[in-house]
Amino acid sequence: MMKRFISSILLLTSLLATCKAQAQGITLTPKWTAQAQFAGYYAADKLGFYKEEGIDVRVQHPAISESSFSFMEKGRALVVVMNLSYAFMERLAGARVVNVMQTSQENSLMLISHSPLTGAKSLQKQKIAVWNHLSQKLLDQLALHYNLKQVEWIRFNSGVNIFLSRAADPCLVGSYNEYIQLSEYGMNVDSIYSIRLADYGYNLPEDGLYVSEEFYIQYPEIVHKLVKASIRGWTWVNEHQEEALDMVMEEVKRNNVGTNRYHQRRMLEEVLRLQMDRQSRQRTYRLSREGFEQAVKILTPAGTNASSIRYEDFVK
Repeated sequence: MMKRFISSILLLTSLLATCKAQAQGITLTPKWTAQAQFAGYYAADKLGFYKEEGIDVRVQHPAISESSFSFMEKGRALVVVMNLSYAFMERLAGARVVNVMQTSQENSLMLISHSPLTGAKSLQKQKIAVWNHLSQKLLDQLALHYNLKQVEWIRFNSGVNIFLSRAADPCLVGSYNEYIQLSEYGMNVDSIYSIRLADYGYNLPEDGLYVSEEFYIQYPEIVHKLVKASIRGWTWVNEHQEEALDMVMEEVKRNNVGTNRYHQRRMLEEVLRLQMDRQSRQRTYRLSREGFEQAVKILTPAGTNASSIRYEDFVK
């Protein structure tokens, strides 16, 4: 009888905690400012998919100088979008983050240059422009993976001006953003040299949804509902791209982001392409064991126990 009473109290406490989390709402923070890269979450919000699951989700973007992880770390967001590489490095550093959904299945990173690129050997002793939000630990692992010697990393926030002005060369860009901007700025992209890192042994999946392990353990049903609605949002976007772009343009206007519909359309097309698995050509919305193991192989620093993070613990 006493055991049944205690079980009832625990169940009631759990239900009250869940209701409290639902009532307070959930902040979902993308990893960058408003753009088509996050269209699925806009759609799930604006079309009421989250509300149909009984959860109140608010999409809040970080500033250019902020990381989505910092929002989670400071308690400003319960759910964040992060690259697998970023999340994995933070997990190695002790942050208990878990992957609950994976949109990207193919890496978007490219190196572009005004001079011929012939693999890693052409990058030795170069000044390579990279985004500010990439951690030094990640860059160190990239240098180790490609055996790069005496490389100087030049930091920049966004855009392609650093490349166009030749302030740094080569330059790291994304296939769904900066690479597209080059042609929009009037450059003949066939006149520059480029390589996709995915074709050179660095095909790490990128965007995924992450929550803290504590939040997942406390509210697995809420997380499940959020993932279900988010997948529904992305599925709708793939089937209604022009209507989705209407939502994107509303969002960029609300966040005072300078862009145009043409660029956002091309971005969305490439983002949706990167969501498909290379072999199956399907969108699984799940981080595969192969993708995780590649992250372990490339990103685990020398001297660190590679088995310290298990797939079953990292992917929920």
